[in-house]
Amino acid sequence: MSSQYIEALTKHGGQYKGRRTDTVYIGGGTPSILSEKQIEKLLESIKTNFNLDELKEFTFELNPESVTNEKFRILKNYGVGRLSMGLQSADDGLLKKIGRVHSFKMFLDAYETARKEGFDNFNLDLIYGLPGQSLSNWKKSLETAFDLECEHISLYPLSIEDGTQFYNAGISIDDNLQRDMYETAVNFLSKKGFNHYEISNWAKSGKESVHNSNYWRNFEYIALGAGASGYENRYRYSNIENIEKYINLISQESSVKEEDDFIDEASYEAESIMLGLRLLNEGVDIKMFKSRSNKTALNKLLPEKMLINENGRIKLRKNMIFVSNHIMSRFMKE
Repeated sequence: MSSQYIEALTKHGGQYKGRRTDTVYIGGGTPSILSEKQIEKLLESIKTNFNLDELKEFTFELNPESVTNEKFRILKNYGVGRLSMGLQSADDGLLKKIGRVHSFKMFLDAYETARKEGFDNFNLDLIYGLPGQSLSNWKKSLETAFDLECEHISLYPLSIEDGTQFYNAGISIDDNLQRDMYETAVNFLSKKGFNHYEISNWAKSGKESVHNSNYWRNFEYIALGAGASGYENRYRYSNIENIEKYINLISQESSVKEEDDFIDEASYEAESIMLGLRLLNEGVDIKMFKSRSNKTALNKLLPEKMLINENGRIKLRKNMIFVSNHIMSRFMKE
């Protein structure tokens, strides 16, 4: 199935032959589980189908348990310059509790191998608010990530969805503890010289994610693969999730888009504001607030000191991050 899927991805990419792109992001799953030959074929198809002359960033997601020296060499050879790996926690007990296959040592081996192969732009994912995770345990994971000298850190709060294992086990989230953990991270990483450029993301100077920042700027992007979501010509779409159906549709040269929604001007304005406010240092151009309702909301939120206006850029106050969803919900399409 994997080989057929790679073939389908190659054909799907061929629909965009010659298209210029300045970022490539391979992830949203576990691409490192592919074999060396499959990864090579996938990367070759990107090189063949797209014009990469203006490429600024090429990211590949990895899981520690599914990488090899050869895979790293292939990635390096095809111009992948940024790696993203899910550490989640430096505590083996917590990793086991959340069902991760890797141990911290396994992660460390993969990380050190990548460094030896010359990769110098590395993102680590950490999760806070895990069941049984204490504040001191969280601090240890942050210190570990810093000691590894990674260039970028993404921090995500645990969320428990209906029907998941944690939900069925009656595990709940301690909002106050999660807030303490987040604030601990903000203080720790700022003291260590990291730029808190987006609500969930910190980077060393010049290592901010170009691809993800473009997403928050509401730029358009192509989606290849089953279940992938894209945004082109003012249409937001998602591809069919079933891999077998995806492969069959591609082989028949049929559309694989399952949802295809046009983003009108009002929706575009609301989306651009809500996404852009996540970029803490950049914010949103005040000219984007065009509709009557969004101007009204802005004129209420500024005096309430939830937002600030810095030289025509509207930004979220950093002490308002934990109520950011409430603030962003005030900006809606009319």
